[in-house]
Amino acid sequence: MKRTDVIALVFEIARLEDAFDILEREFARITKDELSSNLLECGIIPELFGHDSSEEKLWAKYCDILLALTFTHLSIPAEVLRARGDSADVFGRTRNYSIVGDAKAFRLSRSAKNQKDFKVQALDDWRKSNTFACLVSPLYQYPRRGSQIYEQAIGRNVTLFSYIHLKFLLDYINGQNLDPLWRIGNGLPTSKSAQQYWEAIDKTVCQIAGKNEETLSGYKQKAVGTVKQLGKEGIDYWEARIAEYRKLSQKEAVARLIKAEKVENKILTIKKAIDIVQP
Repeated sequence: MKRTDVIALVFEIARLEDAFDILEREFARITKDELSSNLLECGIIPELFGHDSSEEKLWAKYCDILLALTFTHLSIPAEVLRARGDSADVFGRTRNYSIVGDAKAFRLSRSAKNQKDFKVQALDDWRKSNTFACLVSPLYQYPRRGSQIYEQAIGRNVTLFSYIHLKFLLDYINGQNLDPLWRIGNGLPTSKSAQQYWEAIDKTVCQIAGKNEETLSGYKQKAVGTVKQLGKEGIDYWEARIAEYRKLSQKEAVARLIKAEKVENKILTIKKAIDIVQP
């Protein structure tokens, strides 16, 4: 399914009570090749979705669905969990181990990310009695130098992964044992180094897939092109909004600003607080 089709579907169903069920049924029918294609794009939230909107939340579930489907294709039968709060989003089980996973997506318009965005410690807690834990995010969104998330991932043996690596495995794996990937933290010295961590991930993924790192580098280059393409999608959206704003009358512009800043709601909240106060 093309990105534009996914966006249209999300807009159509986001406010329905069974939105997740509809989305899950829709993607249960996609082919392995379609799944592979979607993995490079899902980690970028469309700019036309409102912040913290029903659409944005459903997009996060879309990413979880893709992760579960990819696990399943990698011989780890998986599902998206329905539990709310204090729980991982994806659960998979093989005959030898169980794994919990979390798929992340970010806006290109958002600048700084910090360790709290990745929730490595929380994912370790959500693992509970399960064997392994894995967090998947766009590769470029991870800290590029030193960060506590690498130290936490190594210390807690939570595998940090990217959609690029996930696509690479999906395209080349056919039943190979993925244990070395899920145990990668156990084999690394504790460090905040991004370079050390991703070199280990690259090496392990290539060994499992039986491919050289040059092949993986080709995937990374393709991902760069995808980011640039989706960046243009976001820029076009915001430039169109600017053009729309410039056509507004002063009265309309002021009304929109008041609504955007939720000024009237804030006044009402203050009035209620004052009314509650007793002498």
